[in-house]
Amino acid sequence: MAAQLIWAFTSVIDKIVISKGYIKSPFVYIVLNGAMNVFLIFLLPFFNFEPLKFTDFLIAMLAGISLSAAVTFYYKAVQYDEISRIKIIFQMEPILILGLSFFFLGEILTKNNMIGFLFLLAAGIIVAYKRERRSFHMSRAFYYILASMVLGALYYVSSKHIFNVTGFWSGFLWLRLANFSALAVLLAPSVRRKFAETFKTMKKSIRGLLGFKMVIDFSAFVFANYALYKGYASLVGVLETAVAPLFTFMIALLMTIYFPRIIKEEINKKAILTKLLAILFVVTGIVFINL
Repeated sequence: MAAQLIWAFTSVIDKIVISKGYIKSPFVYIVLNGAMNVFLIFLLPFFNFEPLKFTDFLIAMLAGISLSAAVTFYYKAVQYDEISRIKIIFQMEPILILGLSFFFLGEILTKNNMIGFLFLLAAGIIVAYKRERRSFHMSRAFYYILASMVLGALYYVSSKHIFNVTGFWSGFLWLRLANFSALAVLLAPSVRRKFAETFKTMKKSIRGLLGFKMVIDFSAFVFANYALYKGYASLVGVLETAVAPLFTFMIALLMTIYFPRIIKEEINKKAILTKLLAILFVVTGIVFINL
């Protein structure tokens, strides 16, 4: 839960930075995320950093690449929809994690677990649809979120495998170092140019905000990875994402009311009721999963 509270807060920061145009390209954001992992080098002497078999090393790299790609699609989705709505749609991700965990990790869940997943799926569908001109269609952000969820599920399952074959801190460091793969986008000249231009013109206050965001992001990964180390990938995936919509909704709502120039979401009666109904479905899903 600590990780999700932190990520709810950083999600609002993401929305501010992207919607205000401080960072226009999701690839630039990915470079910043990847560069943050360079500080892990200073932690290596203090922890038992165990070597991995070549196959496990490839799986760790797969986890890193999947996470980087998932975050890229997530940042793209943030450009087109409200952050609270996006967080609720992400409740469908555990269903993908469940399928991959069953086939690759042998995790088997109960009937109540399955009912809980269905409630989470319903919550995602409720907020994914938008009505315009008397017709219903999926929001533009949904397809980016879907890509992000598939890749995120692959990250969870790959990460759980790494924690199954090594200790917590060793697995955590391997997975974080694998995120250096995000820097590969710098091989594209257009990305290098955008990154240089963005960082050169960025205000010092925004640089400080992003630096703060990266630091607390790192602490959130420690909490989230420890939960993954201790539990099933499928259950950890659903419990980690289940509380995020409520936290994000509350933060975004307060920001909209008191700081509308910074971030603004729909606060009409219909929008609020839709999100509250989806959150109710999420809470119901959590209850079934814990029965």
